[in-house]
Amino acid sequence: SNRLLWKTICSVCLVFEVAAYIFGVRASPVMVAIGIIFVSKNLIAVWGQDTPTWLVAGGPRMWFLMYVLGLPGFLFVLQGCPAHGDLTFPYRDIVGLLLFACGSAYSLAYEVGRFRWKALPENKGRLHTVGLASFCIHPNYFGDLFTYVGWAIVGGTKCALSIGTFQVWYFVYMVIPNSDAYLAERYAAEFPAYAARTATLIPFFSPLAHRVLAWVGLAASCYCSAYCSCNLCG
Repeated sequence: SNRLLWKTICSVCLVFEVAAYIFGVRASPVMVAIGIIFVSKNLIAVWGQDTPTWLVAGGPRMWFLMYVLGLPGFLFVLQGCPAHGDLTFPYRDIVGLLLFACGSAYSLAYEVGRFRWKALPENKGRLHTVGLASFCIHPNYFGDLFTYVGWAIVGGTKCALSIGTFQVWYFVYMVIPNSDAYLAERYAAEFPAYAARTATLIPFFSPLAHRVLAWVGLAASCYCSAYCSCNLCG
């Protein structure tokens, strides 16, 4: 099928581009481990569902945006410069790896739980609202906040950290509105009540708190971008 074809193409591109990233950071065992975890987690997400995602393009245009323009630049900046970065503090690698691992595990636990729940015949056509989804509407994005901040910390540069801090604003104002619109259309009978009682991104946060944190994250991202150097490794 067309969907199977795009899953295969995108999986090959994902593995190739992360392999190039791993080669570039081969001197840092922690960064190599992060690359392996990242590609493994996302391959599970690609093959565990048929719902359109940013990982699986639906056509050449989205493939070009993701795998020619987006992911290579994203990985280049997050590659950072672990040995000579401008972001230093004690136990930086340990802190960053813990954040990355916990965020990735949280997102993956949600995705796998959702896949299994959706596979049950009695849940066909129903909105998934149990488990981690009972705390916030988008647990995968919540986990990703920790994933990318942790990755940036290990990378050791303010350039990399600017991506991690930008994620909050990007999720709140760009990604989540589109995701919620899709859910509201597909699950018109269930989604309004679920959205009314459930935090959007961060468990127990109000809509106002999300907006405030989003702008704080954007400000932090702008600061990191203004005072970073992507040429620290020469």
